[in-house]
Amino acid sequence: MAVDIIRPSDPEFRVVHDRLRDARFAPHFDGCIGAIDGSHIPIIVPNDEIVNHVGPHGYPTQNIMAVCDFDMRFTSIVVGWPGLAHDTRIFRDTLVKYADRFPHPPIGIHFIYMCIKISFYLPC
Repeated sequence: MAVDIIRPSDPEFRVVHDRLRDARFAPHFDGCIGAIDGSHIPIIVPNDEIVNHVGPHGYPTQNIMAVCDFDMRFTSIVVGWPGLAHDTRIFRDTLVKYADRFPHPPIGIHFIYMCIKISFYLPC
């Protein structure tokens, strides 16, 4: 059911969002189809798992990676990684494990996900 709810409204990314047509954003966001970022959620884990879950904040967390479009709708969410895992590791694993469900335009079209901390440029 989540696959039907959390997905792009235009899976082919044929339409450029109105916000990106504004001169303030072009050409900086040309080809951008969404924003991606991670967050740490505090959790309680068994003592033998604490080492894997204590990340940069100093307490056990679980990592969540979310992707949204320019209408602030979630198009992909990945949860379950321990807090020690780096954002790039989660992102790369997602591209392999969920390749058939991760939002991306048709082959041959380049796209960009923007993030506050890091940008990923992914040629298809």
